[in-house]
Amino acid sequence: MIGKIKELMGTKEQIDVIKNNLNYAISSVSELKEEINSLKDQLSRSIEDISNKNNEFFRNFSENVGIIKNTSKEFEKELFQFKLLKAQMQKKVMDKFEEELSNELKLQMETLKSDAETYNELKANITAISKQVNSLGEEINKFVDISKNIKKEDFELTRFAHQLREMDREKLELMRKIDTLERLVSKIRRQEFITR
Repeated sequence: MIGKIKELMGTKEQIDVIKNNLNYAISSVSELKEEINSLKDQLSRSIEDISNKNNEFFRNFSENVGIIKNTSKEFEKELFQFKLLKAQMQKKVMDKFEEELSNELKLQMETLKSDAETYNELKANITAISKQVNSLGEEINKFVDISKNIKKEDFELTRFAHQLREMDREKLELMRKIDTLERLVSKIRRQEFITR
C-alpha cells in the first residue's frame, strides 16, 4: 500500500513536471508571438518606407522628365532665335547648352542611381525579415506540436492517478471490513469460551 502511495506521489510529481513544461512551452509560444508581431510591425514599416521611397523616386523621375522636356522646349526656342545669329555665336550657345544639359543629366542619373541602391537595400532587408518570420513560424509550429503531446500525456496520467486513488479507496474499505470481521470473530470466540 505504501508502495502504491509512493507511486501515486511519483505520478503526481511527474504531472507537476509536465504542467511546468506546458507552462514553459506556452510562455515560449507567447514570446515567439510577440517577436513575430514585432517583426510584422517592422516589415510593415519597411514596406511603407519602400512605398514612400518608390513614390518619391517616381515623383522625382516625373519631375526630371518634365524638366528635361521643358529644357528641350526651351532649347528649341533658343535654337530658333539663334538661327538668326551668326554661325560662331550659334556654335558657342549650342556648346554652352549641351554642357549644362550634360551636367544636369549626370546629376539626375546620380540621384536615380542612389534611389535605386536604397530600393535594393530595402528589398534585401524585407527578404531577410521574411526569412526570419518563416523560421519563427516553424519554431512556433514545433512548440504547438509539443504542447499538444504534453496535454494528451497529462490527461492520460491524470486518469491513471484517478484510477489508483479509486483502487486505494476500495482497498481501505476492504481492510476496514476485514478488521470488523476479525473483531466480530474474536468476540464470538470469547463468548464461546465463557459459555464453556
